[in-house]
Amino acid sequence: MNIAELLHDACATSPGQVQIPPGWGQGRATFGGLLAACLFEKLLPHVTGERPVRSLMLSFVAPVAPGAMEVRVQVLREGKAATQVQATGYQGDQACVVLLASFGGDRESAVALAAEPAPAIADPDSATRFPFIAGLTPDFTQHFDYRYAVGKMPFMGGEEPRLGGWIRLREPARRVVQMAELLCLLDAWPPAVFCLLKKPAAGSSLTWSIGCMEIPTDCTAGDWWQYQAEIRHSAAGYSHIDATLWDRLGHPVLLSRQTVSVFA
Repeated sequence: MNIAELLHDACATSPGQVQIPPGWGQGRATFGGLLAACLFEKLLPHVTGERPVRSLMLSFVAPVAPGAMEVRVQVLREGKAATQVQATGYQGDQACVVLLASFGGDRESAVALAAEPAPAIADPDSATRFPFIAGLTPDFTQHFDYRYAVGKMPFMGGEEPRLGGWIRLREPARRVVQMAELLCLLDAWPPAVFCLLKKPAAGSSLTWSIGCMEIPTDCTAGDWWQYQAEIRHSAAGYSHIDATLWDRLGHPVLLSRQTVSVFA
């Protein structure tokens, strides 16, 4: 089952509910990229007009287990230019994950400054393949094909505060890539701080902010996507990490900033 089919099945059960599938675990929680994708799919029908998504902000409040997750969507404001929508996922009475999405139409601007193109790195065939090992690597990683080209793999005691390479879905949908798939591709990499550690440790995203540029109309989630993250600051058990996702032509698509709790 590709991720488009999985998201359809997860979100189609009820207008106010998502069924979180097994096989997407990340320690004792569910992979955050999948949760973000599900909430985005749930709030999208509440956005009227042709307003592209401009930014997303997520807060991971509590672990989400496989099974039913209640989703409550609220349109906070729909103005002349922008729409702000919030989706909150609950299990039991506990709020688990909150997504605030901002949509806005194009407007005239005196400033036009393009984000930097992708840096030159080893191509996917020359980069290091990251294997899925049941019981050792997180369950959700079985759904992605990773190629490391920048920095060390997790828990190998690297010294470079950067991590990057190439990624694609193992079972992509045969369609133009959608935002929900991009969120999964962006979040599938381990926190860059893990690459500096010399032994396994737990960690989890606390907050996640995404800036959305133009989504390409000629790429699929089965194409190679280039990723690079850099640690901006790490101390007192928290790391602040910036990252970028580029399409196969080197055009920037998503900008990311995560605050990660690290238990090491």
